[in-house]
Amino acid sequence: MLFLLAGIAAWIFTPVKRNGKSSPAETAKEVTYKDYDGKKIGILTATNMEEESFKYFPNSEYLYFDGYPNMNVALLAGEIDAYLGDEPALKSIHAAEKGIDYIKDRLTNNRYSFAFRKDDPEELKLCREFNAFLKKIKEDGTYEEIDRTWFGTDEKKKVVDLPGPTGENGTIHVVTTSTDEPFSYIKDGKNVGYDIDVVARFCHDRGYGLELGEVDFSARIPALVSGMYEFTTTMNVTPEREESVLFSDPVSEGGIVVAVRSEDLAAGSAAVPSEEKGFFQKLADSFEKNFIREERWKLIVKGLGMTVLITVLSVVFGMILSLGICLFRRTESPLANRICDIYVRLLQGTPTVVLLMILYYLVFAGSGLPPAAVAIVGFTLNFGAYGSEIMRSGIESIDPGQQEAALALGYSERQAFRKFIFPQAAVHFLPVLRGEMINLLKSTSVVGYIAIQDLTKMSDIIRGRTYEAFFPLITTALFYFILAWFITLIMKAVLNRVDIRKRNKGNKTGGDF
Repeated sequence: MLFLLAGIAAWIFTPVKRNGKSSPAETAKEVTYKDYDGKKIGILTATNMEEESFKYFPNSEYLYFDGYPNMNVALLAGEIDAYLGDEPALKSIHAAEKGIDYIKDRLTNNRYSFAFRKDDPEELKLCREFNAFLKKIKEDGTYEEIDRTWFGTDEKKKVVDLPGPTGENGTIHVVTTSTDEPFSYIKDGKNVGYDIDVVARFCHDRGYGLELGEVDFSARIPALVSGMYEFTTTMNVTPEREESVLFSDPVSEGGIVVAVRSEDLAAGSAAVPSEEKGFFQKLADSFEKNFIREERWKLIVKGLGMTVLITVLSVVFGMILSLGICLFRRTESPLANRICDIYVRLLQGTPTVVLLMILYYLVFAGSGLPPAAVAIVGFTLNFGAYGSEIMRSGIESIDPGQQEAALALGYSERQAFRKFIFPQAAVHFLPVLRGEMINLLKSTSVVGYIAIQDLTKMSDIIRGRTYEAFFPLITTALFYFILAWFITLIMKAVLNRVDIRKRNKGNKTGGDF
């Protein structure tokens, strides 16, 4: 609680200069990208921004980010001094957050296109069909209408008529990144944006159903190449990307520009003195912006439900798998022990996020298995490896004489294990297993890598729209804490039920574990 209060105080009372007017000394010289060489530069991963950053800012320190939301927050907080971004995206960001602007001189000129799988006859046919649709909407004026809508200021027009998941000519699966305003983002709980509008109109025109998948920008091409999707929303065309994917005709044009804080630009003409607000007013405004506006609280609820679902099912199936591995090892077969050892060592040596991506992009690629199911499989396998070792340690801590005594009393080996050995072992391994369950819960925060909108991913989406980090991150941390607390309470109740000594004492003297 002290950390939370300190964070609120620091956030509320930290002076923000971006709304004040610049002094004459600050506006005497026009700012160019050359002024940022030697400063901290943010780089969007899996883009050609890295190459251009090295080229134009050779003396700088580079920090890597997974998306615009994180870079925007870092820029406003002063963690970085500038970053490279696509001009269309920076126009939208500046319109929503006046504290961020960009240097108008382009570093490069780019074209932006949808990408399809390469060397696939069906994909080539779909790409040609899509190009024909683009030609049609450019000729009949629809293209200009779309452009005016998403680069305009009338928010009422920014809606998309999304088709259903099935259509008379089948369903196409499109992968996108919902933090890429104005091309693809979440508004009022729905997918909208320039790219989404084009895709939706294409599906309506050609009789396709539409299913959208959500991954980080860096994962879009791997997701496409894996066969999980037919095509991806727009990205700038580069020779390296053309080696991996097939690009459609250009949808829009722009270039790479340098994003900076508005206060750092010369003349400071966009800077407007802000009205001073009190502590509680600033707190209330931020809460309204992050949760009430566009009913963004529903995103948190939806993400929380997905996190709970993955955690609960993974723990249930993982417990069954853990127990199965333990029993398999108790057969005392050298082969069984060898197989189990290989499985446990392999899973323990593989990072969870890597395991999930292997399952999603390789093992289950093109299978049609929902991303949430892939995540449950991955966490079940991971929990099974660690849980089996925890159970095995607990079982081996029981004196072998216990089983011998049970056998002497006429119990079979199975009855002896179930009635005497396992209950005593559970008292030893349940406290450790609780910690592993909490670790699993926290590990679910990486499922955004495989197109799942969990609690953490929804927090990213909100930050991508509000350009604020405090409430989304604090709320996410708070919900993880609450879920971990529930796990502790449940496991404590289970331990009290299993431990005969505590049960006999009416659970009055049982302490935390």
